[in-house]
Amino acid sequence: MSNPRQIFEDNIRPAELLLQIYRLLDADDQILTEGEMVGALRLLVHATREEDLMVVTNELFLGLVRERAQMARSTLRRATLAHLLRQSIVMACTALDTFLPALLRANLPIIIRAVGRDFIPTNDPTVVDYFKDLTFTLDETLRLIKDASAADYISTRILSLTNFKYLSTRKGVAVVGRLHGLEKPWEQIVTHLGMNAERREIMDTLDRTVTRRNDIVHRADRPQDNPDGEPQAITFAAAKQSVDTIRHICLALDELVVERIKAYAAQVEANAAHG
Repeated sequence: MSNPRQIFEDNIRPAELLLQIYRLLDADDQILTEGEMVGALRLLVHATREEDLMVVTNELFLGLVRERAQMARSTLRRATLAHLLRQSIVMACTALDTFLPALLRANLPIIIRAVGRDFIPTNDPTVVDYFKDLTFTLDETLRLIKDASAADYISTRILSLTNFKYLSTRKGVAVVGRLHGLEKPWEQIVTHLGMNAERREIMDTLDRTVTRRNDIVHRADRPQDNPDGEPQAITFAAAKQSVDTIRHICLALDELVVERIKAYAAQVEANAAHG
């Protein structure tokens, strides 16, 4: 089974690929249909004089689009290519959506076995509020008493809750961090990233990215307060910031969690050794 880091990498890669494709195709006014370069490429590919060719050129890429591709020039305009940027945001949020539950799925049983009932920090209102709808019946409670598989069962119930309650927000990241024993998840994440006092900025960027994903998926990138208006403008810089922010948050959280799980695993072994 893939570990959480690999699951994240597999899902963030398409988002980064979409950004790279946008940069390659971003020629706009540099799409050539005639001239010396077009003529040279026409000879190179043995195209007839009657065949329409488009040459896409920028500082990163030189590409030839032949008539048989049936691609209009407008397809390569920035206004159209902007959909690649929008989808990069969607894919980045998907990477976050899959990464946070994967962390819990991989690590919760270890954490519960290590610290027992204290694995949920009941003094943290964010965590308590998130789990307020999680209940166990009397039958379930009785079954869990001295049940060797109790940690796995509780983990499964928690994961079933995450299927219905969103984790991909600043609060969701905080909840996952607290369940892994991080006292102040966001402070530890920004410190791990060397960002110091920029905690609010990275949290706000995450929430804006998730909101933008919802606008893209549900309203073709129209804002919630104006669903019949024009799609929101988007730039390469803004899309890259969103994708990079999710990457930085997830990698920092993963590195912090790995260290905590090593300690928990050692504690589980110690508990087993002492009966």
